[in-house]
Amino acid sequence: MNSLRARAITSLSWSVFAKLVSQSVTFLATVLLARKLGASEFGLAALSLVYIGFIQAFIDAGFLQALIQRPALVQQELASCFWFLLAAGFGAFGASLLASDLLEKFFATPGIGLIIVAQSSIFLFLPFRTLAQSILSRDVRLNELSKLETVLSVVRLVFSLLLAWNGAGVWSLVLPLVIAEIAYSLLSYRRAAWRLTLEFNRPSLKPILGYGVDVSLSRIVWFGASRADQFIIGKMLGTEALGLYSLALQFANALPQFASGSISRVVFPVFARLQHDPARLKRVYLVIAKYSTILFLPAFAGIGLLAPDLFALTFKPSWQNAVIPLQVLCILAFLRLTEALSGFLINAIGRTRLNLISNVIALAATAAAVYLGARLGGLNVITILTTLSFVPVTLLTGWFAMREIGGSLDEYLSIFRIPVFATLVMGCGVAGVGSLLPGDVPMLRIAVMLFVGVVAYSAVLLVLSPGIIREIRNELPSYHPV
Repeated sequence: MNSLRARAITSLSWSVFAKLVSQSVTFLATVLLARKLGASEFGLAALSLVYIGFIQAFIDAGFLQALIQRPALVQQELASCFWFLLAAGFGAFGASLLASDLLEKFFATPGIGLIIVAQSSIFLFLPFRTLAQSILSRDVRLNELSKLETVLSVVRLVFSLLLAWNGAGVWSLVLPLVIAEIAYSLLSYRRAAWRLTLEFNRPSLKPILGYGVDVSLSRIVWFGASRADQFIIGKMLGTEALGLYSLALQFANALPQFASGSISRVVFPVFARLQHDPARLKRVYLVIAKYSTILFLPAFAGIGLLAPDLFALTFKPSWQNAVIPLQVLCILAFLRLTEALSGFLINAIGRTRLNLISNVIALAATAAAVYLGARLGGLNVITILTTLSFVPVTLLTGWFAMREIGGSLDEYLSIFRIPVFATLVMGCGVAGVGSLLPGDVPMLRIAVMLFVGVVAYSAVLLVLSPGIIREIRNELPSYHPV
């Protein structure tokens, strides 16, 4: 399998399999841990990850995408990047260690300082991960990473459950994550078949940093936009409310994480390879956007519709207040997934400043929506306002992407019309059937409503797009250029 197409298909297959396993394991772990831990412990872990993710966005400096986007990789450049990232990682770990007391005061949450220090140890191993991912991604050999993810996700689940059932509390969420991240970094470095050398050349970093600055700034701002809700909720409403919100968000983000960890991981390198062929890039982008919408939009809607019964079946009554936030966040998750695909294309063609602009707008809109929601009415209002604020961001990023490849906003919007209508019909059918079923048998309700939803959506889709099956057979093999 020496062609790009063959490697892309192999990578995509393994990525999909790995994410199916990891998402299933994550779902199982969340359900089991939620029976043992309280909302405040989930909130404490989520709040510490806001800090860790923000600092990691600074350290990465856009190196991963910059190296993937490079026409060729030179050993001196790779080694220089490694040593630069290692110095940044040690600096970030040292800063977290020295500032642990200040962080506890800032977050007004006892115990969070030590948790942040433990999680900051990940920064020391980040160079191994970044360099390995860039090499394997650029060569579209992501099946190597997917195999690691599959094994480590299972190990992490077992370790988390052992700790939780032995009274480790919040550390059952923290320690397995840290160990899994460190193991992933070191093992992926080994799989990349690249070896570090003792050389550092500052000029060789200039083109990488030049590309990476905008990507890094964009990532930092994007991270702020995607985590502003958790930060503000934790600060204004406390860890109990944040725990409920983070659980709802984790379920709503299951599909975006699946897509970003499997499909998107392959999509960006393919987009980068096609950056000098706008016509072909436009066609590939629209096809991927279309079928992603057809697949994921009804799935998000289904999660939202089934949420009350899923929670009644799997969680303690104390978690029921997370149901409405989950239902609304499913819409937000679809918008973010759609916006992310446009962002991948924009970065792949080197127009990183456009992503930075859209992310700045997203940050401002999200922060304002969450703050206003927290002042007005709590979690439910926050999720509604945050979701509404992200609609124009999604449209703007899609318009940016289409403009760069010679398309229009109308072309972009046209891919959503049929899936949105089919999803609305599906939702009406599922809600109607659900209202007729007895409320004390959640398993039966879930099975019947799931069946009705699949049949209704498929029927509308086939009526409005009778050639959809033939299109899929014709289009899917052509995603990956030879």
